[in-house]
Amino acid sequence: MLHKFSVKNFRNFADWLTLDLSSQQYEFNGQAVHDGVVEHGMIYGPNGGGKSNLGLAMVDPVLHLVDSPSYLSNLDNNYLNGGPGVKMAEFVFEFRIDGVDIVYYYGKKSLDQLVYETLTIDNKKVLEIDRRQSTKASIKLQGAESLKSDVGDSNISLLKYVHNNALLDDTPTKRQFEALLDFIEGMVFFRSLSTTRTGEYVGKSIGVKRLSQSIIDSGSVKDFEAFLRMAGIECSLIVDITTNGEKGIYFDFGETKLEFGIAASTGTLSLGIFYFWWLRFQSKEITFAYIDEFDAFYHHALASSIVVKVTESDCQTIMTTHNTGVMSNDLLRPDCYFVLDKDIKPITALTGKELRKAHNLEKIYKGMSS
Repeated sequence: MLHKFSVKNFRNFADWLTLDLSSQQYEFNGQAVHDGVVEHGMIYGPNGGGKSNLGLAMVDPVLHLVDSPSYLSNLDNNYLNGGPGVKMAEFVFEFRIDGVDIVYYYGKKSLDQLVYETLTIDNKKVLEIDRRQSTKASIKLQGAESLKSDVGDSNISLLKYVHNNALLDDTPTKRQFEALLDFIEGMVFFRSLSTTRTGEYVGKSIGVKRLSQSIIDSGSVKDFEAFLRMAGIECSLIVDITTNGEKGIYFDFGETKLEFGIAASTGTLSLGIFYFWWLRFQSKEITFAYIDEFDAFYHHALASSIVVKVTESDCQTIMTTHNTGVMSNDLLRPDCYFVLDKDIKPITALTGKELRKAHNLEKIYKGMSS
């Protein structure tokens, strides 16, 4: 999992911003943490404070380590911070995978142009390049000795270069290296605040253009119907052929059938997008999900139900919201709620109180914000 993250000069982050996901000593809601790391967290903050940009930064390695990733088009011309003299964004990722600490840090001048990279596994520096100094890389992985170390003018990530071109010896370090790449390949940022049928997302290509296709192919139409009913939407769903000759999900009203993607309300479509990604949580395709404005179209009670569903997954998740109604020890715990406003800290660091399960976190947060 991702243990700690820092970023500088990316979009609105002119100075170093650090999110520490270290868990604290609480006896309740143990499903929210794993191996000393927050597994399910939630971030609050003002509009324009950087919640979305933080998510984009946290999945940034996907852009240069995954083949043909999907990303938001505005990243092309709005990647670096607009401050004077800024030529490079910098990132530091601290992972804990199978009990081993892995640190990956790098600088980029655009979404796919790397300046420097360093990878440390279990306190040993195994890969390093700094193109400001030289095009020659330091590669200290067994089995990569014959690999050409001078990458020339190539913008390829050093990690990707080694992974694609070297047959590494089967050592613990090699397995940890591959586990890291697998984790990064499963990282995704998504939100349902758009008119696209899968929502806006950054991550590995999902291979489908319509959420209904994925739900149908996985045989989950009736489960999706039950999910909507749980959300308070009484409906009957069937599969039929669309005007384009493809299979689609329809609301069944007896004599009348309406295609889900056309007839669904904004809130219902948002639930469909969430369920689309939830299937990928369940299939282990997603390792880390940053869910931006997850409850933008949800009633308070429904938002709480979605949080419960998310915490049942093994995928590490970060959700952003303005809804203080889900800031509750009934759902998560104090070390899982963070506030982003210039810097980012867990709610435990914003009060002198020793927070316990009986405390009303929403009341405490509103008191600090007033």
